[in-house]
Amino acid sequence: MLPTPATSDELAHLLRASNQRATPQRVMILSILSEADNHLTADEVFQRLGPMGSALNRSTVYRTLERFRDAGIVSETDLGGGVRVFELLARTRHHHLICHHCNQMIEIDDIEVDGMRSAIRARYGFTPQVDHLAIWGVCVDCAGRN
Repeated sequence: MLPTPATSDELAHLLRASNQRATPQRVMILSILSEADNHLTADEVFQRLGPMGSALNRSTVYRTLERFRDAGIVSETDLGGGVRVFELLARTRHHHLICHHCNQMIEIDDIEVDGMRSAIRARYGFTPQVDHLAIWGVCVDCAGRN
């Protein structure tokens, strides 16, 4: 796990370890994710690049984030509203419980999904890659009101 936020050298090393070229643009994008205290959309990453990202356009940021997702460097999740958000996976992995009624979001530790991974592996012989899961349902407060 990388400390948060990570240095440029650490991010470049992370890219190389994932067989990705450590270009200044890619390091900048990872740096934005490393410094964020929450999940970011591709548009938010692009906006945070500001003048540093003048050599990048919005579609390059989208493609780069998708490349990072495919390489296992970042997670991509829909936490509601059909908007994809991204987060650096070098941090502690976690997942979310999201209420359909009030949109409350509860963060849960990665260990909570280990049983699911094991059950899928045992039953289907399939090794799931669950990096960032959003589970929708009804929170205790909303369940009590209905």
